[in-house]
Amino acid sequence: MGVVETIQQRIQKLGWKQGQVFDGALKDVLVSHATEQFSWVNEADACILFSQDCDLQHHSLENEPFVEFLCAQSIEACDINLRYGKNPRRLHVEDRGGTFFHVQMAHRIRIPRNLIDENFPVSDKELTTESLSTLVSWLSKRYSRPAFPDLFNTYLSKNKKLDNKLTELNKSFPSIKRFFFKLDPFSEIPPTDVYNLEIRILLQGSSFDVDLGLDKKEYIERVVEELFSGPHIRIKDVCCSYENEITLFELSYYKIWDKEYLSSRYGFVQ
Repeated sequence: MGVVETIQQRIQKLGWKQGQVFDGALKDVLVSHATEQFSWVNEADACILFSQDCDLQHHSLENEPFVEFLCAQSIEACDINLRYGKNPRRLHVEDRGGTFFHVQMAHRIRIPRNLIDENFPVSDKELTTESLSTLVSWLSKRYSRPAFPDLFNTYLSKNKKLDNKLTELNKSFPSIKRFFFKLDPFSEIPPTDVYNLEIRILLQGSSFDVDLGLDKKEYIERVVEELFSGPHIRIKDVCCSYENEITLFELSYYKIWDKEYLSSRYGFVQ
């Protein structure tokens, strides 16, 4: 009697790891074993493996019964507004071959690990290091993003130009990666009170490699201040910083903000 391969050995032989891209016929094989059966599963151009590597090769099927994938559509170009995890439900990523993909948070499938054998596909395609890092951060942020006070969101949603202006700003300055808010108080307030808001605008990369220059940074800060200030929101400070110009300690006082927080619940973003 031969030695029975463990699930860990089977997956190691396939060379599966987080961030791999399975397209074409490889994708078709995967989705035929998926526990989810929706139209978007078969319509997808590719599947992107996002299970963490340790979970992927875990020895216990009881503790880790599935491998998880995102169904993706290939696209011709990346939309800067859907890069860097700015949108909590949609994301654009890139593989090492230069192909861009559109993924949606809800379009996820699972494949039972006990089904995986030597007949499952092997892929030599994978996301770039940057896209994989963004993807993992984007997925985890779904469960950790802060819930800003309802009244604060309501005040912002009354600014109907906010959506278009932020979209224009992102297109003009694609290095804008994140908005961080420090809101005081971080709670509901009486209608007669005012929120105090400090904003940090995180720019992609290092100031040593690429620097917009003081004039452009000041322009971004001025536009952002005008966008978010209002009768019930007092802007205390707005500052642009590259990733090497701000510490995690400083950011610990701020919370990530996305315009999609102003969902249809507030009559803003659908």
